[in-house]
Amino acid sequence: MEEVRVSGDPVEMLEQDLAGERDAIERYRKRIQQAESLREYTTAEALRGVLVVEQEHEMDLLDALGR
Repeated sequence: MEEVRVSGDPVEMLEQDLAGERDAIERYRKRIQQAESLREYTTAEALRGVLVVEQEHEMDLLDALGR
């Protein structure tokens, strides 16, 4: 578990959330590769669904930050 960071600044909070989403995206990508290397294709496909949601969160945060 990563260190929990808090902030009273809304922009900083969004930046922290964005960093967390990007970390999660990278982790899901690695897990998908691992699942495929083990020929666990159903697991890899389920993880892809979660990855799509994480990427949508990333886009939402980028929009909120005006990027």
